[in-house]
Amino acid sequence: MRTVNLKNKGRIFTVVNSAGKDTPVVIMFHGFTGNHIEAHFIFARLSKALEKAGISSVRFDFRGSGNSDLPFEKMTLSTEISDALKVAEYTKRNFNNSIGVLGLSMGGTIALLTLSQIDPDALCLWAPAAKNKEVFSKGIPSLPPDLNLFDVGGIMVSKEFAKEVLSFDAFSEAKKYRKPALIIHGTADQAVPFDHSKELVKEFKKGNLIEIEGSDHVFSSYEWSERVIKETVKFFEKHL
Repeated sequence: MRTVNLKNKGRIFTVVNSAGKDTPVVIMFHGFTGNHIEAHFIFARLSKALEKAGISSVRFDFRGSGNSDLPFEKMTLSTEISDALKVAEYTKRNFNNSIGVLGLSMGGTIALLTLSQIDPDALCLWAPAAKNKEVFSKGIPSLPPDLNLFDVGGIMVSKEFAKEVLSFDAFSEAKKYRKPALIIHGTADQAVPFDHSKELVKEFKKGNLIEIEGSDHVFSSYEWSERVIKETVKFFEKHL
């Protein structure tokens, strides 16, 4: 495992778990207010499991999150899309094999919005906020004209973020993707309704949905998280 500081109008803190330059590789997109480790260290655990299976991984903090530069209130979907493309460019330059993308929650939004540019060989989404307008409208109040920053769950976000997350359409990108796609989602998710993924999977040409019975948004039990990791590794082993 090594760390890399990529540049994109500031530092993108990046962690690379390499199983070899000629191995397949998975790029991981974390969720809203998340980071390259994620809840219950699930991204770090997945990286180790992938490496054991002979698959490399690249995980990173979007600018505004974790160890990367930029204040969080300057983060928008556009900055995250830009970061995702920069990391994908680095990954394609440093690995000579097939590429998978994994997106968790709002990371799933970004994965869908960058599908046409990155064109991964396989896509895995965990509890994706594919219907981003519907998911985020619950937490974002109507914006007075003179208010540029506002509090969402204890953290400040910008009017620019609100405008983008309530106008971009990640869901519609799924039907354009012709390669294997897997969605894993908890049936008791209170942040992103499980039914959203039941609708999303129908948009993919080669889509499959695994439900984690009783699980919350971030798979907050060892049994749930271990199953998510196992199913994800199995999917990427098959399709990369």
